[in-house]
Amino acid sequence: MELSEIINEIKNKKELRNISDKVVENILKRELRKRQHLYERLSLIKNIKQLKNDEEFYLLFKEVRRILHELYGLYTPKEDKEIDKILFNNEMTLEQKIIELLMLTRSTAERINFYKEIYNNIFIEKPLEILDLASGLNPISIYFSDQKPKKYYYVDISEKILDINYQILKELNIENEGWLIDLLDPDDRIFRHYQYIFFWKIFPILEKYDFYAPRNLLSKLDFDYLIISFPQKSIGKRRNLGLAWRYKIKRFVTYKLKYKIIKEFDIPYEYFIIVGK
Repeated sequence: MELSEIINEIKNKKELRNISDKVVENILKRELRKRQHLYERLSLIKNIKQLKNDEEFYLLFKEVRRILHELYGLYTPKEDKEIDKILFNNEMTLEQKIIELLMLTRSTAERINFYKEIYNNIFIEKPLEILDLASGLNPISIYFSDQKPKKYYYVDISEKILDINYQILKELNIENEGWLIDLLDPDDRIFRHYQYIFFWKIFPILEKYDFYAPRNLLSKLDFDYLIISFPQKSIGKRRNLGLAWRYKIKRFVTYKLKYKIIKEFDIPYEYFIIVGK
C-alpha cells in the first residue's frame, strides 16, 4: 500500500489539512521505524479500509495525529473558508485583514495588543533581514513595527500559511520568501547567516517530541540577534511555566553555547530573551 494513501487518511482532520504531505510523511516514517513489524505488514494491506480496521494501524494513526496536533495544530488556522473570507473581503482595510488573520491562531492572538511593544524591544539595530522559524502567521505582524526589514524569510509546514505571508508582506513592500521546512528535518537554507532570527515558542514544542532537536537547531544557527520566546503558561493557562523555561534556556545558551543574553522582557503569557554571540 502506498504511503500517500495513509498520509491522506491521517490528514483527514480540519486542523491538519494544511500541513504539507512531506511533514506528515516524515513523522509517519519516524513512528513506523519504531514499529518495524508494521512496515513489513504494509505490503499485505490492500486498502485504507482494511488499514483503519486494524487495531495496531489505528493506534499508529492516532499517535501520528497527536504528534502533528501538538507540534503544529495549535499554531495553524483550522478553516480555509475563514481565511479566504478575510483575504478576499474588499471592504476591509489591510490593517483590518492583518488583525483578523492574527486572531485566528492562539499564539498570534495573544500577542495582538503587544506587537508594537515586542518590536520596540527586540530591534537592537535597524532590521535589514529576518528569519522567522516555524513562523505561522507571525510575519504579517511586522505591520505593527515602526521599523520594517528589507527582507523577511519565514519557515512553516503549511503552504497556505506561506502564501498568506507572501501576499501580505508583498502589499507592505517587503521583499520576502517562504520555505516549506520541517524543523525536525531542517535544510541548509536556515543555517545561513541572518541579522535577526525569531525562535518563538518553538523550544518547548520541539523538545516534547525530541529532547535534542531544539538544542541541535540552536547550536547551528548563525545570527547577529536570536530572539527566543517561550510560553509562561501551559496551554490551558492553568500552570505557570515561565521560571522553569527561563532558567533552562538561559543556562543552555550561556553555559553550553557560550552566547550572551542581551535583553529580557515579557508580555502576558510569553517571555522573550534576546541572544547575541
